[in-house]
Order: sequence, then structure tokens, then C-alpha cells
Amino acid sequence: MYRSLYSRSIIWVHLLTSPVLVAILYWPVLELPFFWDDVANFTFMEGRPLLSFWTTASGFPYYRPLGFSIFRMWQWLFGSTNTLAFHLLNMIVMICNGWLITALGSRLWSVIAIGSKIDQRQNIEPLAANIFAWQAGIMLCVFPFASLVIPLVASLFHLLVTMLVLLSVLAMLNFYINRHRSWAYVSVICACLAPFAHESGITAGYVLLVLWIIVFRDFRKQYKLDFGIDSSGILYITIAVIANTGFPLLWNYIDKMRFESGLPAFRNMLEIWNNAVFFLAAYTFPVQPLALILSNQMSWSEPQAVVAIGSLCLVILALLLWQFGKIRLLLLSSIVFVLLSLPSILTLPQLYVVVSPRLTVLPSVGAALLWSGIVTLIAMHSKHNFLVAIFLAVMLLTVPVTYIISRVELHRRALAPISDMVSAVELFPEDRHLVVNPTTWLALAQHTYPIVHDGVVVIPEYHDPGQLVGIHTNDLAQMDGINFPLVAIEPDHHYYDVWGEVLHWDAMAARIRKYDHIWLTTYGDGPLDVTDVGQVLNEDFSIVGRIPLALFDEGRLILFSGLLSLDTRGELFVELLWKMNSPSDEEVFVHAFDCQGNLLGMADGPPLGRMFPFWQWVNGETVRDVRTIRWSDSSSVDCVVVEVGLFEPSTGNRVVVHDSDGLEYVNNVVVLDFSLDGYK
Repeated sequence: MYRSLYSRSIIWVHLLTSPVLVAILYWPVLELPFFWDDVANFTFMEGRPLLSFWTTASGFPYYRPLGFSIFRMWQWLFGSTNTLAFHLLNMIVMICNGWLITALGSRLWSVIAIGSKIDQRQNIEPLAANIFAWQAGIMLCVFPFASLVIPLVASLFHLLVTMLVLLSVLAMLNFYINRHRSWAYVSVICACLAPFAHESGITAGYVLLVLWIIVFRDFRKQYKLDFGIDSSGILYITIAVIANTGFPLLWNYIDKMRFESGLPAFRNMLEIWNNAVFFLAAYTFPVQPLALILSNQMSWSEPQAVVAIGSLCLVILALLLWQFGKIRLLLLSSIVFVLLSLPSILTLPQLYVVVSPRLTVLPSVGAALLWSGIVTLIAMHSKHNFLVAIFLAVMLLTVPVTYIISRVELHRRALAPISDMVSAVELFPEDRHLVVNPTTWLALAQHTYPIVHDGVVVIPEYHDPGQLVGIHTNDLAQMDGINFPLVAIEPDHHYYDVWGEVLHWDAMAARIRKYDHIWLTTYGDGPLDVTDVGQVLNEDFSIVGRIPLALFDEGRLILFSGLLSLDTRGELFVELLWKMNSPSDEEVFVHAFDCQGNLLGMADGPPLGRMFPFWQWVNGETVRDVRTIRWSDSSSVDCVVVEVGLFEPSTGNRVVVHDSDGLEYVNNVVVLDFSLDGYK
């Protein structure tokens, strides 16, 4: 009875660990929009039948038909613009990978470390095997650089190839343990399909070969497998190796959108070394934050610190595993990691690798096996096995968990403007929109891991805001972007880059007049926003017969209306309608107070988010000028009083203002009031 209850508890722990961890760490991802290379993927898929993904990659730089086939089927099931469904797909595959490495871990430990006989009649999974399997699932799910993969729909390829490699290895293990040929068929099929998910899967067959050399060869001798089973295993592994080796010929034959022709060339030795150092940081990820500290303290370069910390770590782990008689586990995990990293190390430019931590997700299988083995061995040589295993996992993974949470939050912050842009186009689908300073890239100023450049690419240079919005609305949006650095603000704790052509005053004024709506991306250490700042109104916009609210300097500038509105986030929108009759160099001040006279916020400066000063206006031009004032707690405010006026920037003096009856406003201030009773 006790044994049965214990076994069921272990099964539930294994089943729940992966989904619980992925859900806790990544649930905010479900709210994210599409971004970055999602544009290229969805554009490539438009109008293509499912079979065409396998026969041509024309219009796309890579040949990855398996991933695109899954994308197409997901579109059939949930719709092409369902962002939640596509982000959920990445999380589902990650959960499956956690389950697979858990199942792999329990069998692998029993075969390579325990040596207990396992077959259909006797399935012995001792405590160490369960701890190892459990820790392997945890290590894979908490691998830090997966935080840059799961939020991006286009990174399904990396998760998918990882799943195929894990399936292939697990199935081959099951074949040798259970001696059912169906497992061998599954193993070969998954290994052959791996490079069709991502090019790095080309070494899947070689992983099986290494598994046979390190594990199955001794397994065969120990359990006296019959010649048929052993020779069949060798045959199936040989088929997988040959298929993977021949894949580059097919890859080269398939039509692709690439500037270079032929197979990828090997990089020079310096680049290969630097790429290897990058992957060493991923293999020894629990200790690599120390390399950043060492680099800062010793004035070493980050690669030097990574090599020093990583090498010392591997030496210590090798001695520990040798002492425990488990050196084969180190050999297996390290060779698997190297094999799965090798395509990237040998063929990709260093500058591409260091900005692509997603490349380490597939090799992380080897890292998870290594570190789960270390935790298991230490835990098994202590009195309280599970408690020690939990303690060690917490010690090793506290920094990775913190890193994942921070990067998921970084994605939320960086991608919030995309949702704003989509909403703007959906609200005004027929209008032309200009987004000023749209985000190309956002990153934290403080790094956790050395070498890794882990910012969020929002809109790459080879796409535009209209294309990005279009994959959300299923229609090409009339939205352009522009870089206007004169209104840029640098946050204290973030770096960012802006998409679009750089313009200055005269060119900017000419561009503004061409659009129906102007939106400004605002930056800070809090959420990023795309804010409506107004527009230059068309000539057919009639203000004839409208009574002016205020006339400045005897009608040189006229304010026709001032409207106030408040949203649920506590943002006050002040909408002003201006007309200029003769040139002006004044600026606008807008101050918001509560009923007790306490200042709530200000929005001073030229119209249209400070981008369209009066000296750029043409006589008779009419502009809708929208300003946003934010305050932290609107619940304590009963009413708002907004003061509007003009002032001379050089002197600070206010411009005289009268109402339509010629009466001068007190203190040259136009007062707008607003009751918040209806908003509580």
C-alpha cells in the first residue's frame, strides 16, 4: 500500500513540475502581441498551401517546413491573428520538453548510473533515478535563455527541434530497455525530422550514436541482448546518421531567399573560439553570473572570465563525478551539448551568435543532464535526499528564475506599444497613421550573464510598423514610423533604439501634415506607451461659425475648444483645438490641479508632443493638439482643474488672452474643469 502510494506521488510530481514551472514563469507571455520575426514568418505563410512548405522556401531565408506546417495547422484551428493561441503553443511545447527530459532522466539514470535491470517485467526506478528525472525537468524549464524564446512565436523552431531530439533519444532508450521495434521507428523518424524543424537538428543522429557508444554498448554486454536487437539498434542509428548527414544536400537544393549561395561556410578559428566560449557560458549557466562579477573586479574581458569560471567549474564537477563513479554522465552530457551546439559554433558569425541566446535552448538538454546529475549525487549522499535536492536547486536556480521573470517583464514593457498601435489602426482603419520613435530594440542597462546580449527586438530594420500591425489585423495597415530624436528621453535603467528615418524640424513638419493621426512612443523605466498627440486637420475641417474659447494676442492664435477626459489608468487627456493666423514662437503650458490646488501634473511645450512648434505652422493652419497628464492615484481626486495658456520661452511671460466677448482671462489662464464623480 505504501509503495503504491509513493509511486503515484512520484508520478504526479513528475507530471506537474513542468506545467507548474512554465505557467508560473511564463503566464504573462500569453498577453503579448506578435513581434520581430513573427512578421517574416506570417508574411511567408500567406497564401501558401501546406505542401509547399516542404517543396520550397522561396521568400524565406531558411528551410524549416515542419515548424511552418504546425503554424499552418494552428492557424486553421485558432485563426491567423490569435496571439494567445500562438504563444500558448510555445508554452505547450516547452511543457512537453520538460516531460520528455523527465522521462529520459529516469531511464537514463537507471541505465547509466544505477545499473538495475529494467525490462517489461521489472520496472525498477529507485529514489536516485526519480530525483535525477525531477531535477532534469526543473533544470530544463528554468534554463534562463528560454526566456528569450518562449515569448517569440517565431522561436517555436528552437523548441520544436529540442522536442524531436528528446523524443528520439527517449525512444531509442525505450527500444533497448523494452525491446519493441516500434520505439526504434519513432526514434529514427524524430531524428530524421529534427533538421526539418531547425538546422541545428542535423546532429540528432550523432547524438544517438554517442548514446550507443557511452551507454548502449555496455548495456548490451551487461544484459546480454540478443544479436537481433543490438544489430537493429545499430542499423536504426546508422539510418539516422546518414539521413542527417545528407540533409545539407536537400537544404542546398531547396530554393531559399538567401544572398549567399551554397552551403554555410565554416567560420575562421577566432570566431569559432568565441562562439564556443558563448556556448560554454550556457553549459555552465548556474555559475556564470560570477564571471560578470569577476570581469568587473579583475578588469578581465567577459570572455576571459567565462572561460576561467566555466573551466574551473567543469574541473570541479569532473572530480566530483569521478569520485562518485559517474564520469560517464559528464561525458554524455558534455558531448551531447557540444554536438547540439556544433552547427551554430562552426557556421554562424560571432556577431550573430552573441545576440542569439535562443541558439542555446537545444544544447540546454546537455546542461540539464549535467546539473541534475550533480544535484542528485549530492542529495543521495545526504540523510534528507529530497530536502537537499530542493535546497540545491533553489541555490542554483534563484538567479535564473529572477532572470526569467525580469526578461518576461522586459517583453511586456517593450511590446506594449504594439498593442497600442493595433488598437489605433482598428479604431481608424481607413486613416493614415504616423508613429514617432517606434521601438526597434529595448534592453535592460544591467546584465545578469556575461557575453549575452539579450534585449527585445520589437521591429527589425527589414520590416516596418505597418507590416507588424498587419499580421494582427490580417490586413496591411496604413501606418508608418519615423525617428525624431529631438523629443527622445533616455531612461535611467534601460537602453532602446528607434526604428525609422531620422528627421529634424522642417522635414518633420512636412511629414506630419501627410497623416490623419500622429502617435508618439514615450519611453521611461515604466511601461512604454504609444500616445495620441493629435494631427494637422484637413482643409475641409470647418470651424466656421464656432465660437472661440480664447484669443491670444488679439487673435494671432485662437483656441477653439478644450476637452478633458480620463481613462481607467489615471491618465488625463487634454484635447485642444488651435488655429494660427500669424507667425508665433510661443509655447503652450497645461497644468492640472485637484480641487485643493495641489499640482497633479504638467504637459508643457509645443503642440503635437513638442514635435510641431508654432513657428513651423502655416498661416491659417488648424491643429488638434492632445496632451496626456498622468498621476499615480486618481482615487483621492474628486475634480480636476486644468489651466491652459501660452508663454514666451525666453522670458517665461504669459501671453495675454481674451474670451470671445473681449474679456481678459484672469492671470492669462484659460481654465478647464472636470468632475471625476462618474469615474469612481
